[in-house]
Amino acid sequence: MTQRVIEILASEKNPVAWLVKCVRLMELWGEIVDERVGKQTEPLRLKNKILYVATTSSTWAQELTFLKKEIIKKFNIRAGEEAIKDIRFLAKGDKISGRV
Repeated sequence: MTQRVIEILASEKNPVAWLVKCVRLMELWGEIVDERVGKQTEPLRLKNKILYVATTSSTWAQELTFLKKEIIKKFNIRAGEEAIKDIRFLAKGDKISGRV
């Protein structure tokens, strides 16, 4: 019985499990980037393996775009799976389409 409950909760079709997984994955951001970057950024949402990250300025968004491949690699290693395929950096004031 307990194993079945665990399987149900772990299912990606379960909205609660998906929310918990997204929160856990977004918390990895602070472990992957250094303190300097962490102070200038905030993960906003994860959808379709795309991580949306807010930055304090367009300069930060552009700078981090150059480091995107390295960050994705570190993120997925830390997550233990291919959790993200892309990162979209959004400067303060940019809008994300769709639900957050």
